[in-house]
Amino acid sequence: MKKAVILINIGSPDEMTVSATRRYLRNFLMDRRVIDIPFISRFLLVNGIIAPFRAPKSLNSYKKILIENESPLLFYSYELEKKLQNALGERYMVRIAMMYGKPYLKDVLNELKQQPLEEIILLPLYPQYASSTTGSALEMAFNEIKQWQIIPNIKTIHTFYNHPEFTRLWVNQIKQHLPEQYDYVLFSYHGLPVRQIFKADKQLQEKFCNLMDCCDENKEGGYFCYRKNCLITTKKIAEQLQLPLEKYGFSFQSRLGRSEWLKPYSSDTIIELAQKGIKHLVVVSPAFVIDCLETLFEIQIEYKELFKQYGGEHLTLIPSLNAEEGWVIFLRNLITK
Repeated sequence: MKKAVILINIGSPDEMTVSATRRYLRNFLMDRRVIDIPFISRFLLVNGIIAPFRAPKSLNSYKKILIENESPLLFYSYELEKKLQNALGERYMVRIAMMYGKPYLKDVLNELKQQPLEEIILLPLYPQYASSTTGSALEMAFNEIKQWQIIPNIKTIHTFYNHPEFTRLWVNQIKQHLPEQYDYVLFSYHGLPVRQIFKADKQLQEKFCNLMDCCDENKEGGYFCYRKNCLITTKKIAEQLQLPLEKYGFSFQSRLGRSEWLKPYSSDTIIELAQKGIKHLVVVSPAFVIDCLETLFEIQIEYKELFKQYGGEHLTLIPSLNAEEGWVIFLRNLITK
C-alpha cells in the first residue's frame, strides 16, 4: 500500500472571471476560522459588502501576475507536486489540494478514498501556525475523512518555521537574490486580527500574550502564537545573514476590515522607511512558501509604488521557495523522517 501526501494551500479563483473570483472570496471569507465573528454578521459582511465589491478589484490584481494564464500559486504548486513526487518515489502519492479553489481538498480526498492507503499525510503549507490557515486546513480535511468507512493512519505535519533547515532555505534564497546595494530588509508576514491571538492564548489558559515581550524566543510558552512564530522566524534568518538590528525589521500585511490587526502594518512601515531616507528596500515574506497575490501583487506592485511615492527608489521582493530544489528536499525529509 502507498502513503498519500496532501500539500494544502488556500487556493485561487477557479477562473479569471468576476463571478469565479466572487465565489472564491465567499468560500474563503465564510470560513468561521478566517472571519471569526457570528455567522449572521459574517454572512452579511461577506455576501453583502466584501465579495460583491472586492471581486472586480481582486480579479484585476490577479490578471497582472498570471504565469502562462494561471495563478502563480497554482503554477508553482503543480510544479512542486511533480518534483516532490519524483523525490519521494512510487511508495508515495503526492497531491496538491486547495481549500477554496481547484483542485479542492474535498475532491482530492474523495479520489484518495478509493485507494487502499497505508497512511495519509496532511501537510498545510503554512510555516507559522494560525487557526485561520493551519487550523482551518486540518479541520476541513478531518471533516471529510471522518465520514469514511475505512480511515487509514492520519499524520499531520505543520508549524515548521523553527526548523533549522527551513531557516537555511530562506537564508540561501535571500543571498541568491539580494541586490548588491540595499539599505534595509523588511520581513513582511500575512496579518491576523489581534483577537485571534488572544483566543489561542485563552484556549491554552496560558495568559501568556501581551503582544510585546511575550514573543521573546527565550520565554517559555506561546508555541502556537502566530506573532511569536513570525518574530522567531525573522530573528533566526537575520542572525544567519548577520544583519545588524538597525538593518532589518518585521511587519504584517493584507489587513481586511476595521478591526485591529497585528502591528506594525507593512504599508505604514514602508512609508516610514521611505520618509526616513531608505532608498533601497528588500522585502522578504517567509509566511508564503509559494508566490501568490500577496507577494507578487501586494508587495511587488502596490508596495513598490507606495515606497516610490514617499521617496524610496528601489524595492526588491525576494522570491518565495516555490519549487526550488532545496525546498523539495526539505519537504521530502520532513515527510520521511
